[in-house]
Amino acid sequence: MIASLARRLGPPLLLLALAFRSLPAQDSTRATAQDSAIRVFVDCPGFSSGCDFDFFRTEITFVNYVRNREDADVHVLITTLPTGGGGSAYTITFIGLRRFAGTADTLQYFSGQTDTQDDNRKALVRVLKLGLMRFVATTPLASKIDISYTAPTGAAAGQVHDPWNYWVFSARLGIDLNGQKSQRFTDLNGSLEANRTTEMWKLSFSLSEGYNESRFDDVPITDSLGNQIGTETILSIARNYNANGFVARSLGSHWSGGARAAVSHSTFSNEQRTLSGGPALEYDFFPYADATRRRLTLEYDLAVRDVRYADTTIYDKTRETLFQESLGLSLNVTQPWGTSSASLTGSHYFHDFSKNRLVLAGGLDLRIIRGLSLNLFGDVDLIHDQLSLAKAGADESQVLLQRRELATSYRYFTFISLSYTFGSTFNNVVNPRFNGGGGTFFFSSN
Repeated sequence: MIASLARRLGPPLLLLALAFRSLPAQDSTRATAQDSAIRVFVDCPGFSSGCDFDFFRTEITFVNYVRNREDADVHVLITTLPTGGGGSAYTITFIGLRRFAGTADTLQYFSGQTDTQDDNRKALVRVLKLGLMRFVATTPLASKIDISYTAPTGAAAGQVHDPWNYWVFSARLGIDLNGQKSQRFTDLNGSLEANRTTEMWKLSFSLSEGYNESRFDDVPITDSLGNQIGTETILSIARNYNANGFVARSLGSHWSGGARAAVSHSTFSNEQRTLSGGPALEYDFFPYADATRRRLTLEYDLAVRDVRYADTTIYDKTRETLFQESLGLSLNVTQPWGTSSASLTGSHYFHDFSKNRLVLAGGLDLRIIRGLSLNLFGDVDLIHDQLSLAKAGADESQVLLQRRELATSYRYFTFISLSYTFGSTFNNVVNPRFNGGGGTFFFSSN
């Protein structure tokens, strides 16, 4: 039989068959203490910092991890929101299934701006252990678990004294260089940010600048017959800067009011300098306290824009003042069945209502049945408000490198994927071998 297999499948598959044949047999009928452990499905949409599933499996071994929610006794749903201090608020919801149906707990963990991924994953492990105890206590493994406590050594906790008065500052500088003999690409960017968030106020200020250069050497020049008569160098540069300020105040559990101001420059949009600002109002149909699991907001913005153009526009303008308003409806939901988001935003200029834009965007990550998931994302822009288009148009390099905005009536993007996973229910084992790299194998029939 081995010889027949070798003739049919060849040496590579023969080696694979022998390897499988040599694997030790396992007794699937023998019960172990681990069989009585609760089955846990860990769900972290967006894979936030700290959601290290291998680390969870190695640190919390008194449960059985499963790949599908349908096989679980407890569904652990981890959602996050940014905090005013630059960190994240983790909400960990323990949803009982099967024999624990109707049982649910919610715990929270707050990370700091300077916390590392290791800090976050260790903290999440601690919270997960606490939340799982009420479920584990009903299993035979409860007798194998010891609970320890480290008493605080400092003074009693009270209201924290913050010498920074809740202000958080950050600075970033980046450079991206790549190329080859005849092509070089340079991307420089930097930013400064200052944020302050309290229960009543949210303040955000930022300054950013970018420089992008593409250089192509020895580009062939041909005559009308297609014969090369020389070479040239093509250099394309794009610059932009933005300064933004935003102030918002809570007006209750559903309402918020604020104002925005900005100054910007963009060679892509033919804007030498743009000043804009105006008030904003938001209403959340759900209480803001539910924001980690569900949000349905309606936002209205009113803005005045003073624009100075780099080149004369298609409307023969070099400078103009514009008044604009926009209205947007946004939905974000994170539930055990998956996550979804959708938004619809419309805007227009007051001097000409035909100069408008409509943007529809949405995403869905849906668990259809056991092992079968649907993931889709897309957006469609209906564009009728391109007032800054340069009258001179764009040259070939600007078009190909997308260095200049072009006239269009719509823009779209879509992504759809369908995945199905089947096989073993359990997901307890961690094996990091060969995770750091890989190789390519070439088989030749010669």
